[in-house]
Amino acid sequence: MGDPHGIGPEVLLKSLQHLLPGRSIKPIIFGAQGYLSELYASLNLDFDWKDLKLFDVGSLPYPPSWGLVGTNSGKVALNSLRSAILYCRDQQHPLLVTAPVSKEALHLAGFSDPGQTEYVGSFFKSSDATMVFLSEPLKILLVTVHIALRNVFQELTIERIVTKCNLFLQALVKLGIEQPRIAVCGLNPHASESGLFGTEEAEVIVPAMRQLERTAVSGSFSGPYPADTVFARTVAGEFDGVVAHYHDQGLIPLKMVAFDSAVNTTLGLPIVRTSPDHGTAFDIAGKGIADPGSMIAAVEWGIKLTTNQADD
Repeated sequence: MGDPHGIGPEVLLKSLQHLLPGRSIKPIIFGAQGYLSELYASLNLDFDWKDLKLFDVGSLPYPPSWGLVGTNSGKVALNSLRSAILYCRDQQHPLLVTAPVSKEALHLAGFSDPGQTEYVGSFFKSSDATMVFLSEPLKILLVTVHIALRNVFQELTIERIVTKCNLFLQALVKLGIEQPRIAVCGLNPHASESGLFGTEEAEVIVPAMRQLERTAVSGSFSGPYPADTVFARTVAGEFDGVVAHYHDQGLIPLKMVAFDSAVNTTLGLPIVRTSPDHGTAFDIAGKGIADPGSMIAAVEWGIKLTTNQADD
């Protein structure tokens, strides 16, 4: 359900309005039942509310304190998330879709992880939680995620790059790209200009790519390319996916071209987790104007990944 003071519950219900007609999907909702039923009525939606399977995780007055960070709203969001993860883990349910949360509210409620990706991964013994963003114009892997920029240099290792790139390759194949062409960014300006601006390319990124080239059974990796040009080349069709080494290296270009349609995906788990690539949008919460496009895409990309995963 996400944070009830933001647009998460709204885009959740609006996405069901779009997805349920003519589809065989049977969504299971984790959230505050009374709040959601009131929100459903206020949005004038017309899908059959009684057909939903809903796990009630806590109470919250409606209308809530729209747009405000709150301890109780953080608790509801955290209880929703925890309950959904445990259900997927224990019932072997293949797909978890999470609505946007406020990290500040989660921390008020006792949350201590850097983000939802790390939190979801903590529930699985064999976890290498890996963040990938999916959209039609760009598909991007982040090698490191929620860490300070100064720590990227220590966290960027050959093993980390290889492991996460293999997960990315497998995901692209599951999405129907038989021979993915994956471009790898350099870390430094101009991909270090042959060592003039740093040694990470020669010492870490290139050795990782050589190892990937030896072991990949399909697709290809190339680079490292200067990050200021490779995303435009990918949008133009030269590559199927891009490996970015830190958060903003990948997300700035993604949000320039696919802000309303990109989907945050967690790979490396026994389940697939997806989420819209936007936040709680506290500034428009409660106005009924939130665009559900990214939430719809999160469900649809998730179905693609889990359906093909089941076929494997």
